[in-house]
Formats: sequence, structure tokens, C-alpha cells
Amino acid sequence: MKGMTFREWTGLVLIVVGLLLLPAAWAFSRALWLLSFSMFVVGVWIFYTGRILRREARLDKLKGGQRAGRNLPSDINDYTGWQQAGRSKTMDTSPEVVDADGD
Repeated sequence: MKGMTFREWTGLVLIVVGLLLLPAAWAFSRALWLLSFSMFVVGVWIFYTGRILRREARLDKLKGGQRAGRNLPSDINDYTGWQQAGRSKTMDTSPEVVDADGD
């Protein structure tokens, strides 16, 4: 439990209180059950979103700020009409190679 933030502690407290209220909610009222369930769901959301944000920040720091997928060729679907899809013509020098449009 070392290194937990205030946000994570708050989420954990809401989870525990929501679960502790659940037996009383079953016995007495639907409003208490709704409160218990809401506290549990909000606690889980608060707890895990803090962890996810911290994990993403750590991964970005390890990658040097680069997101995955940004190093792909920009025209792989031939939206510009060049029909190279990131390849250079020097790679396609043999006569057996057919162009992308089938000519």
C-alpha cells in the first residue's frame, strides 16, 4: 500500500464503506442499497482511474513522450493518390513487380 495517492485512498474507503453497508441495505431499504452500490461503483472508478492515469504517465515517460502508432507511414490507404503507401520506387525495380493499381 506504499505510494498510494489521496485519490486512491478515497476510492478505497468508498469501496469498503459501500461493501459494509450492503448487508444492512439488503435488510432495510432499497434507498440504502442504491447508496451502497453507488458508493462502491464511484469508489472503484476513483481508485482505478488514478492508477490508470499514473500508469499512462509512466509509460509515456519510458517511451520518451511518443505514442504507439505514430511512426507508421502516413498514406497507407492511398488517400493522396500517390499509390506508394510509404514505399519508395527504388525498392520496386524488378520487372515482375506489379504496381498497386494493377497496371
